[in-house]
Amino acid sequence: MILPRTKVAVMLILSVAALLGCSGEGDQTSHSPANIQSTNASQDAPRTNVEELGMLVNVPYESEESFWKEDPSQRRIVAVLSFPKPEAERLVADASKRRPPETVDMMPESWFPPELIAQSEVSGDNTIKGQAYAADAFLQPPYNDGRIARIDGTDYFVLEVFAR
Repeated sequence: MILPRTKVAVMLILSVAALLGCSGEGDQTSHSPANIQSTNASQDAPRTNVEELGMLVNVPYESEESFWKEDPSQRRIVAVLSFPKPEAERLVADASKRRPPETVDMMPESWFPPELIAQSEVSGDNTIKGQAYAADAFLQPPYNDGRIARIDGTDYFVLEVFAR
């Protein structure tokens, strides 16, 4: 009878020792201000993967370039998309069928492409001008409201969608 209890005790001691050995004392992750700052900087950078954007909203046109950010606290996504001329013209034609365009002035975000930032500086009022259309083709739950605006003189579009 003593032998099985000894085996159980030894196994218990070895198990506890193994668990304590995995306690994470050798954790190499540093939480220094420099690492936290670089993490925050990468969170401020826009994402550029259109396939990843396509998991959140519908992207029915082939884009050449994409920059986007998701703001979960406001339940909002803002994306800057560039399309080849034929796709841009098709997007405008499709969106115009749903609702006539409206002239809009938008404040560019700091992460917008340099071309759009420069255009806002030249405008005199730090805005970019464009024609806004219904974004119905891009909407996908939970993002069920929004608009897409073609920036004047470019093939850039600013998509803004909300979950309401």
